[in-house]
Amino acid sequence: MKKIFLLSILLLIPLISAGAYGAGPYGSGVYGIGYVAPVSPTSPDGSSPSSPSCTYDWNCTNWFPVDCPISETQERICINKGTCTGTIGMPDQIQTCIYDGFTEPLFDIFLKIPQRYKKICAGNKIKAKINLKNLGKIELLDAFMTYWVINQNNALIAEIKDTRAITDKLKFDIEIQIPQQTPFGDYRLYAQINYAEDKIAIAGESFEITDEATCKSYSRILTIVALIIGLIIIMIIIIIILLLKRRKAMTKVQNNPKR
Repeated sequence: MKKIFLLSILLLIPLISAGAYGAGPYGSGVYGIGYVAPVSPTSPDGSSPSSPSCTYDWNCTNWFPVDCPISETQERICINKGTCTGTIGMPDQIQTCIYDGFTEPLFDIFLKIPQRYKKICAGNKIKAKINLKNLGKIELLDAFMTYWVINQNNALIAEIKDTRAITDKLKFDIEIQIPQQTPFGDYRLYAQINYAEDKIAIAGESFEITDEATCKSYSRILTIVALIIGLIIIMIIIIIILLLKRRKAMTKVQNNPKR
């Protein structure tokens, strides 16, 4: 009986020790699962809030038209000149106003991209037709023009400027070089007229930069077409030369008949 009692005690000691072992700091998980580093929240553009890897630099035009139009709605364009690719912090680009008539020059601007430039390759030029119309008081003034290309996130791709003298209306063409490394996708070309110190008007239209494979294929097609056209022109020239020689020979025979 004593032997059975001692054997029972010996069997219970390990079980009691095991229960106490799991109740200590190690068993509670302080060291059991290891240290887990906290994860910093990230911005939609992939950078952490404190990361200096990219920045936003929103630059907005003045509200246009400066004089409130009959529609009582003014707009502006905000462009990101920073290095981030998202749209965080983009300012409002539409506001309401009160229309009270026109007492000064008031220009409207129209921009039209020809169909052949609706799809272009990176490294080529985008061309557009600009039409300016003065809907207010007519007078001679200098119009300071700005043209820019932006992507879908309003990041600036290219920009040029010039100055035009205008009274009531003016039509002209412009072109902008697209950087060679510009990714394919949808873009917008804008034109802005700035006149009478602080007045502006803006117009824009979309176009597409095609992928490299399509551009190479298109280039080969153009080369083949150019060769065919060249051959046709050469053949036409040869035919014209032959016809002229024949006509000259016939005229000579007519002027010198056999006796």
